[in-house]
Amino acid sequence: MQNNAVALDSQSTRTIELPAEVAALLQNEARRSRKSIAECIMQWLEDQADGREAARISKRIKAGKEKVYPAKEVWARHGI
Repeated sequence: MQNNAVALDSQSTRTIELPAEVAALLQNEARRSRKSIAECIMQWLEDQADGREAARISKRIKAGKEKVYPAKEVWARHGI
């Protein structure tokens, strides 16, 4: 498997080695989304963190440790 280096634009540039297929997918996604490769990676990392947080909260809800409110109650409270 061949590796491609991808330089990330930022104040401090770093280079990471990626398999060629991954580098191509990342470059295509950056082009399609009109974002830089660094922005695509940052978005993915943020999404991963959000997913972990959602899973943690979901476990707390299932364990009865997190209070939940019906949508109707929230909408009424906020005048929606």
